[in-house]
Amino acid sequence: MSLENLLSSLSPSEKVAAMNYLWRELSAQPEELPSPAWHGDVLADRVANPSRESRLPLDAAMDDVKERLNGRRAKG
Repeated sequence: MSLENLLSSLSPSEKVAAMNYLWRELSAQPEELPSPAWHGDVLADRVANPSRESRLPLDAAMDDVKERLNGRRAKG
């Protein structure tokens, strides 16, 4: 069975568990998975040009992101 077929057969909660497992594995040795050069450019730009929007507590920021994603999913 191919990896794609295996993953497509998983339930949403199993897919999240698989993604979490993969992230733990990848992040355990970050030197083996270097960031692309453009990540540094984006970070430098954000430091040089911080957002003017007010900062939200982490829980509120997570809720905001979830609402935005759900809104995009509802649009199709």
